[in-house]
Amino acid sequence: MFICMKIYTYPLGPVQANCYVLVKDHHAILIDPGAVFDALDSILLKEEAVLDAILLTHAHFDHIGGVDSILAKYPVDVYLNPYEFDFLLDTQLNSSMYFYQHIQCHATCQPFVQKEMEIGAFSVEPIFLPGHSIGSTVLKIENNLFTGDVLFQGSIGRCDLETGSTYAMQKSLQYFKDCTEDYPIYPGHGPSSTVFQEKRWNPYLCE
Repeated sequence: MFICMKIYTYPLGPVQANCYVLVKDHHAILIDPGAVFDALDSILLKEEAVLDAILLTHAHFDHIGGVDSILAKYPVDVYLNPYEFDFLLDTQLNSSMYFYQHIQCHATCQPFVQKEMEIGAFSVEPIFLPGHSIGSTVLKIENNLFTGDVLFQGSIGRCDLETGSTYAMQKSLQYFKDCTEDYPIYPGHGPSSTVFQEKRWNPYLCE
């Protein structure tokens, strides 16, 4: 029997980074909790779900700021591209110091690898696409792309923060240009989109 996955979207924190809760068959995973996430308890209660893991598309402050508070109540595994493990406690690398904040995450993370991974009840394929940061990772989960700050509706992530690279971003965007499936896109900021919509209208994919 096919079980449909639900996706809840919550913009959190001062720059409204999208936090996603994915729920399937009474299990849940959390993507990019950038600030204290008070609604999580009610979602899990409503769905009668257990939280399996926290997944991070990258380790900038606006995507990790709520991790410690969630782990205090739900001691689950946290997954991150190993290129950014050092970002968690380094306010320069995670860019919080540039926004006059001091945000750290004390979690011990599990490494993403570039192959399909079984995380809790979910199949997750991490795709390493640097440019916004050295460890920026798109998460392909049941034919949905959670793009972090790699690709937005009509735009892309900035490349001028620590470890950012315009050259690497240009190479990474080729993944979407080459994509032949119209996957839904759930970005780190702003509204959702689809691959074909971005290939048609996003100036960075039309070049």
